[in-house]
Amino acid sequence: MAKVSVKKVINATAHTVWEYVSNWGGTSEWIPGVGPVTVEGDGVGAIRSADLAPETGFPGRISERLESYDNQVMAFSYSVIGDSPIPITDYLASMSVEKLSNNTCEVTWESTWETELDESELIAAFEMLYSISLDNVAKATC
Repeated sequence: MAKVSVKKVINATAHTVWEYVSNWGGTSEWIPGVGPVTVEGDGVGAIRSADLAPETGFPGRISERLESYDNQVMAFSYSVIGDSPIPITDYLASMSVEKLSNNTCEVTWESTWETELDESELIAAFEMLYSISLDNVAKATC
């Protein structure tokens, strides 16, 4: 099983960053290559779907289910459901925001998954995607 973990310290309040990243339908604002998001349902169990752009290397529609959500500890988890354009199975990811000071927080984005491809290539791709995405979060919330 492959695992990716990326952390980013952001110079913004934890509350501001949490409000931004926990918007279940807002990922197209900060994850590169993600088209407009549609959301079905509300809260845990909600499904978001979006088209991945060709430049991602994995064009096609992806759907994810919100598996857990805790506003108090600022953490959520989600899984990929159905067919995925990315050659992975059993994808489970989590994101959390931890307050470091009044105006600084740390975001952690982690995932595990299985693949029949070379894990190292996909690990590098996910690490880059998570890093760029969290840089975008920092730009949007600072």
